Amino acid sequence: MRMSTGFVRAAAYDDKVRRVLFALLRDKVPSEEILRAAAELNKRVFEEIKKRGIDKRDVIRIICEFDITPDRKIQWKWDTLQLEHYEEAAEVGAKMSAILSQLEETDKLLEEMFKRLLDVADKLRAAATEIEEIINELKRRKELVGSS
Repeated sequence: MRMSTGFVRAAAYDDKVRRVLFALLRDKVPSEEILRAAAELNKRVFEEIKKRGIDKRDVIRIICEFDITPDRKIQWKWDTLQLEHYEEAAEVGAKMSAILSQLEETDKLLEEMFKRLLDVADKLRAAATEIEEIINELKRRKELVGSS
């Protein structure tokens, strides 16, 4: 069988897991077993939430397959556990705003550096022109000195 909580705030996933399991297994498994299995799953999910740094306001969805043993016990298939994470829109917006601010700052810095490079290039062109003028003047003077 498969258990899916649907979308739920991370702060309230444990209650949702219990309610979903009771809805799925009310007539198939004793209540104490549902509570035990829910606690077991919730512990794993809690560890994963902490490991990933998921905020309690974020939305998550928990999916996990399980079997019911002949003695009516729930046995989780841990390799199928999926914890989908959806950050709160405001948080995503704040992150996007911060990224855009960084991009704008980078743009300003690049523009400033580009202007400085253009100034240096203009100075180099002016220096090259001045060098060329000096060389031409030297050639003319050499010709004047040589023709006398």
